[in-house]
Amino acid sequence: MTSLDYRDFDFGYADSGREYTRSPQLLRRGYYDLGDTEDRVLNSHEFLVLGYKGSGKSAIGGRLQLIAHDSPAKYSAPPPIHVDKLSLKEFRGIIPETIDPHIRHQLVWELHLLIHTVSELAQDNQADQEHRDRIRAAYSQLEEAGVTPKSPAAMKRLRASEVASPANQSQKATGRSTDASRLEDWITYLKDEVSSFRSARRHYIFIDGLDDASIVQEGRASLLGGLIQAAAELNEIYATAESPVKIIVCCRTDLYARLSLPRSGKIRRDDGIELNWYQNTRDFQATHLVRLANLRARITDPNCSNLFDQFFPKKISGRLAVEFLLLQTRHTPRDLLQLLKIIQGHVEEPGVIPENVVMAGVAEYSGESYFLGEMRDALSTYYPNQEDIRRITDLLGTLRKRYFSYSELSEVAERDYRFKGKIDIEKMLSAMFDSGFLGNVTPGGPAGGYEQYFRFKFRNPQAALVYDEKMQLHPGLWKAFGVA
Repeated sequence: MTSLDYRDFDFGYADSGREYTRSPQLLRRGYYDLGDTEDRVLNSHEFLVLGYKGSGKSAIGGRLQLIAHDSPAKYSAPPPIHVDKLSLKEFRGIIPETIDPHIRHQLVWELHLLIHTVSELAQDNQADQEHRDRIRAAYSQLEEAGVTPKSPAAMKRLRASEVASPANQSQKATGRSTDASRLEDWITYLKDEVSSFRSARRHYIFIDGLDDASIVQEGRASLLGGLIQAAAELNEIYATAESPVKIIVCCRTDLYARLSLPRSGKIRRDDGIELNWYQNTRDFQATHLVRLANLRARITDPNCSNLFDQFFPKKISGRLAVEFLLLQTRHTPRDLLQLLKIIQGHVEEPGVIPENVVMAGVAEYSGESYFLGEMRDALSTYYPNQEDIRRITDLLGTLRKRYFSYSELSEVAERDYRFKGKIDIEKMLSAMFDSGFLGNVTPGGPAGGYEQYFRFKFRNPQAALVYDEKMQLHPGLWKAFGVA
């Protein structure tokens, strides 16, 4: 038994942005660097951070800001650009519609990112006088044209504004001056200025907000694909020119697959950093997620050697406590830390937590408080109409099974007027599988060496749903649907 109080630990927030503002020590001392991600973001060519929702992508942006705050002479990291908070409709009509959509969307994002970058570099006092003067001259020209990073729509003003640059002077000499040529001049000019900029300080432009499923709706898959292409193009130019600027883009793995991006596979292979926390191991205590939880616990109690051994019963529902708790998650930091935090709300005294108290916390976590809410949010990627998501939830509640076949689910949908003809079962199952809330159950395992094998997307990103095999509802949803 222990006299320590489990309620004293700070497991953080569901939103890492809140951690940065409210509990920065969690990102300073409780950040777990999976796969040397921090060094790769700071020092390599890799710029695309991919991971499922809750895998810690946004936490990297918070870490960058803290690193820059602690070493301002060496690093600069302004607040992230949140794509989900931009008025994306303002990006329309800036680049002439006569240009191919993929190129048009890339160019409009290049221009937007260049304006952000110039605004950031204009504040850098570590650069020598020549480079400070040049970048501030570029910033002044943007100001005179009425263009700021906060208003994408303002970029339209550059179509009627001549840039004072050698390239523009050559355009005038040939008599070519159109909206398209003026924008081309601006992009070329700003690229040249950022590429030639030199400073002792490294600048990181962090782009977040590609976790929000709703932003891919309304035909935005091509526009957002242009963002990835623009970041890839600009980073290549900056690296070649040895400019101290890097753009980092975070994107939800399943959302990335839905973008209209011609070079998606190549960019992912060559420039991607994948945050995959799942580990198929017999030693659950050695997993990255358990180490993360213990790392955060030691911020409060440096003598806490193992959170799970000290505060949880040895077994829960016949499984080792740590194994049981991990089964309730999709093996992401957010899932596990929120589960541990929700359990705290049910603890009434110091010492080892009774099993019934743990189960009360699991029941709350399973429902609208967290896991069911996460499922609804994930499905919004595929179903913009919330009524469709409500029907899916009601169908699963009517089915009342942990394990089921395609035909069993279809039969329930066919005989109930609420669902008949209103739910595409294949689309529903595919969306749930891709989001990690549904898995296949393979008798005998993939090679016949197991009693049964569970195939979930978060375990194997290349996995595909097999409709002829039994399916399992994620254990984290069992209590929400009354099948635990």
